[in-house]
Amino acid sequence: MAVQNMKGIDQINSRKRIIFEIYKVLGGADISSIEFEGPEIAVYVKNPRYLLEIEDKIKELAKTIRKRIVVRTDPKSRKPREYTTSYILERIPPEAGVIRDEIIFDEVLGEVRIIADKPGLIIGRNKAFRNQVLAETGWRLEVFRRSPLESKTLKAILRHLFQVSSERKKALREIGERIFRDTLIGTRYIRLIGLGSFGEVGRSAILLDTGESKVLLDAGAAPTGFGPSAFPYFLAPEFRVEELDAVVISHAHLDHVGMLPLLYKYGFRGPVYATPPTRDIMLLVLKDYLELAKREGVEPVYDLRDINTMLTRTIVVNYNTVTDVAPDMKLTFTNAGHILGSSLVHLHIGQGLFNILYTADFKYYRIKGDTSVRLLPPANDEFHRVEAMIMEATYGATETQPRHVAEEELINLINKIAKDKGKILIPVMAVGRGQEILVVINRALKEGKIPEIPVYVDGMVYEVTAIYTAYPELLAKPIRDSILYHGENPFLGPTTVYVNDQQGRDEVKYSEGPAIILATSGMMTGGPVIDYFKHFADDERNVLAFVSYQAQGTLGRRLMDGEREIQMEEDGHLKTIKVKMNVVRVEGFTGHATRSELQLYLKYLKPKPRTILLNHGEPPALLSMASTIKTRWSKLGFEAPPEVLVPENLEAVRVYPRSYKLHAGISYTA
Repeated sequence: MAVQNMKGIDQINSRKRIIFEIYKVLGGADISSIEFEGPEIAVYVKNPRYLLEIEDKIKELAKTIRKRIVVRTDPKSRKPREYTTSYILERIPPEAGVIRDEIIFDEVLGEVRIIADKPGLIIGRNKAFRNQVLAETGWRLEVFRRSPLESKTLKAILRHLFQVSSERKKALREIGERIFRDTLIGTRYIRLIGLGSFGEVGRSAILLDTGESKVLLDAGAAPTGFGPSAFPYFLAPEFRVEELDAVVISHAHLDHVGMLPLLYKYGFRGPVYATPPTRDIMLLVLKDYLELAKREGVEPVYDLRDINTMLTRTIVVNYNTVTDVAPDMKLTFTNAGHILGSSLVHLHIGQGLFNILYTADFKYYRIKGDTSVRLLPPANDEFHRVEAMIMEATYGATETQPRHVAEEELINLINKIAKDKGKILIPVMAVGRGQEILVVINRALKEGKIPEIPVYVDGMVYEVTAIYTAYPELLAKPIRDSILYHGENPFLGPTTVYVNDQQGRDEVKYSEGPAIILATSGMMTGGPVIDYFKHFADDERNVLAFVSYQAQGTLGRRLMDGEREIQMEEDGHLKTIKVKMNVVRVEGFTGHATRSELQLYLKYLKPKPRTILLNHGEPPALLSMASTIKTRWSKLGFEAPPEVLVPENLEAVRVYPRSYKLHAGISYTA
């Protein structure tokens, strides 16, 4: 069958035709089997050396059939482990920092995994090195970066995946059978049902229904507690676990992943798609959620077994890689600028029929002229096609101070407590905000803008920071370069002390002199920040500085709104905490796009969507942003007024087919 006649492959998704084309191109490699493993087509060959001659043909084949192809060798064709280890070590420079004992073999997937100080010296020196190792030894090479800070989470993930490799392979093949099934009825319609995050901040969960498939975008928990009100509306009539094809996770904050293991508890065995850092941080956040529930005396709704089941079926996808998630749906992650690994989710539905962009939480700014300390590059603003967009509007009604002003305010607060010999307590989210504040403080120390006083970091911040240092290529250029080319760790300053137990916590509380304390949780819903707050609240020399969003109902929001007598449990009794410390709000550090940044993003977004659904915001913020778009559409670069919708939870919105003229006429009639 000629290549020009392959156009029909995606239309009918015929596995027979795909297999025929693979044999046509790779037949000389002596194929032993072709397996559909998750979103990839795994080709097992007996003659891997042949692959060196046809590397370009393999790439062309993947483009032709529009599928991800991975080549593995038949187990009988693989060289012994000792030979393979020596082959690799002899061909990589010693400065790459590979230790023989850290070379791990996965017999089931046919992979050899190595950890290196400088992976670029291995995979960057020769683009074909992976194929050379495969051709000569029969093992597929995977290279991982050694984090400057040791991460228990990264080691646990690698260990788990190695231990369950056989189970994982079986799961991937089951998933592959579902992804590569022939379409039954095709994409008849496209409906979006909000199961959470519509008209509120938290418990993000959106069901995407095409008639042919159902995909869940995020599965978060509300930040206000552990009861049923924290769950998404999983009991909605449209949502059935057994009908779910996949879950796509935008990023690893609890309000986007907190209820994901619950799906596995109730029988879901499909895939979870996430970027590699999102998978890593997600595991850490979910385990911490279990521990926090137990400390609060609450029985968790899922357990570690459910988390492990989820991890076994998690499929990592790098930025800008197109991946099948259902017979009629493809997924592409691009940078969202919110936290490490956070993604804008682009969904290509029905073979070009319709494209949806789900921003989830994102941060946007223009790089040119920006002099502030940035941890991540801004969100991507260019796509091939976008018909509908689901956009967060957390700050749809709020304009925070510019970032550089927020940095100056924080530095001034630190100098004040240094002069007064007080403490500044900064509640931070372990993921994202903790790392940003650390970088700002350490740079200020380096530049002499603040005195050298202790910087105590408590909670999960250390472990998350270790994961950040494992992915420097995803960070903003100045931070990336400092790690990769200058051997610096911007998260570790001369006075940084990481606290990891109660003894260390007590030493901080009773220490003399000024100090900076970063502690979780960022909304003061639990964690070590509560212990510090109780101890420091009655001293007016101290400062409680909020640097992130505080959701309704949280202790942080109550304090920020002016409450100064707080009832808290201590040693089994209620105690009134009288707050004399100075409570301040420094919101320029937000990881969300502010009101002006939301408008700026719409202005530079290419192409422009015809329909915009606003979510992840309290009603005033959503309505304000909706009004702004409707009245300023021409100044935002739209050629015609977009349809702007503000759905509620449980409301289904059909975005295709849709009479845009009818709905636009209704919306913009005076």
